[in-house]
Amino acid sequence: MRFRTLALALIALLFVAPVHAASSKARVAADATRLASLLHDVQWNVSVSDAAWKTIANEANSLANRIYGNTSANRTARGLARDLRMHVREMRKAALAGDAAGARQHAQQAMPFVNKLIDWAE
Repeated sequence: MRFRTLALALIALLFVAPVHAASSKARVAADATRLASLLHDVQWNVSVSDAAWKTIANEANSLANRIYGNTSANRTARGLARDLRMHVREMRKAALAGDAAGARQHAQQAMPFVNKLIDWAE
């Protein structure tokens, strides 16, 4: 009885782990694509209200945190996500302070990391 339970648990683990890894990559791809769109839109010199900056910055920060959380299984992706999250946090800080130029600069600096993560996830 104990051997059977152990065998079933091992079989379940072998099938669940690859599915979880695949779903993590899919979540990273979806979130990174959405974040790339936000970062791209922020880089244009368009007049944006303070409320819009706050909303965009908070959404970008949330996506960067989710990407970081979903890359824990891969050392390379985790490093990219860490750098991405740092630039997004700096972008958010600048946006909330009313520094549109600084926010645009950090969005531009975050783009290479988000693009590499999209390539990794697909």
